[in-house]
Amino acid sequence: MAMRKTRRVLAWLAVFCMIFTMHQNTVVSYATEAPAEQPAVDEAAANGFSIDNTGTLVGYSGVGGDVVIPSTVTSIAANAFAGNTSITSVTIPASVALFGSGIFANCTSLTTVTIQGNISSIPTQTFYNCANLRNVYVPASVTAIGSEAFAECVSLSGITLPGGVATIADRAFYDCASLSGVSIPATVSSIGSNAFAGCVNMTSYSVDGSNGYYASSGGCLYNKTMTKLLSCPEGRSSVTIADGTKIIGSNAFANCKAIRSLVLPNSVTTIESNAFAGSGIRDITIMAGVTSIGSQGSWTADIIYGEANSAAQTYANSNSIVFQALSSSTPPQDTEDPGEGNTEGGGGNKKPNGGGTTPGSTGGDGTGTTPNGNEGSTGGSAGSGQATTTVRGGTTVAASSVSHEKDTTPKTGDGINPVFFFCLAFMLVGVSLLAVGKRRALQRRR
Repeated sequence: MAMRKTRRVLAWLAVFCMIFTMHQNTVVSYATEAPAEQPAVDEAAANGFSIDNTGTLVGYSGVGGDVVIPSTVTSIAANAFAGNTSITSVTIPASVALFGSGIFANCTSLTTVTIQGNISSIPTQTFYNCANLRNVYVPASVTAIGSEAFAECVSLSGITLPGGVATIADRAFYDCASLSGVSIPATVSSIGSNAFAGCVNMTSYSVDGSNGYYASSGGCLYNKTMTKLLSCPEGRSSVTIADGTKIIGSNAFANCKAIRSLVLPNSVTTIESNAFAGSGIRDITIMAGVTSIGSQGSWTADIIYGEANSAAQTYANSNSIVFQALSSSTPPQDTEDPGEGNTEGGGGNKKPNGGGTTPGSTGGDGTGTTPNGNEGSTGGSAGSGQATTTVRGGTTVAASSVSHEKDTTPKTGDGINPVFFFCLAFMLVGVSLLAVGKRRALQRRR
């Protein structure tokens, strides 16, 4: 009887071990299959920024409005925001050191850009056709303004170029219809031939007196020695060419439609081709010193005043223009705009935004070569360029940095718990003992 009880106890123990082992395996299985913790959602991606593993912002698909680029971005790829008409302002953090071309091209709702970084150039078509971009502050680190960088920015009313700019490429400010003037710093050594073409309301160039390549007088742009007139702003209604000027350069008066009458000084010897292309000049006085006049496409004067048997008369006769010899008639006299300075620097009264210049009562360089545009010499009062120029007008919001870490949760191995073998052996012993007990019981009954 005692033996039977013992066997029964052992059998129940075996069953208990089997159940316990199965339960343990079930727990292990759950631990093995448990999903790893998911990383936090990338904040930059959630806001529509697409950033590659080099820190380059390659695209944007956010809701627009006031956009603050994350501080993890180190460069912006070409055309990253191009054609986006929903963004109204952009803040570019100090971490960004490089721009690709056409970043904001055709962003027609963009009004303000705050550049905090040390970029070296404003590349080709960076702000092309940003029709509502009004004022731009170019960082002091910039040395080059690329081709068509601000072309077709028809609302751009002021631009302050920093003291480090060396190059202003062809058509850089093409068709900036609201631009009233520009200050050229001492460092500029190259200005593209059509850099300011189409700026129909621009009335003044103002060149820093220490510039080694360019000079200004009466609001016009000359070479450093003042022997060649390079460009007359298209918005001027009258102009007095500086004495000592020898060459009227190609496109010098191109599209100056408001100027109706022009007198060339005695020092002029050469008028290059297309110097008056598309201009509104109806009568012109050309002195006997002029010996060469190039072809003038898309321009025909009503009358040319000059000396008999001069190059002026030859040109008039060849182009069916009325010629009037100076000996028999007094030519109309050019009058300078009221308050126009005629010394280098041509007036330096700064616009309140620090970007443009308008004629002043006396000359001055009016260069405005620092970001705040507070300089100006005797040319007039200088405004605080930063207040209304800005691209610093937006509120800077620090973007949070999101770090990404690998999931270091250890994985549960596939090994079998040794307890399982012990319980299995114990169960087998118990089953064997039950079987033996039943067999002996049957034998006794027989």
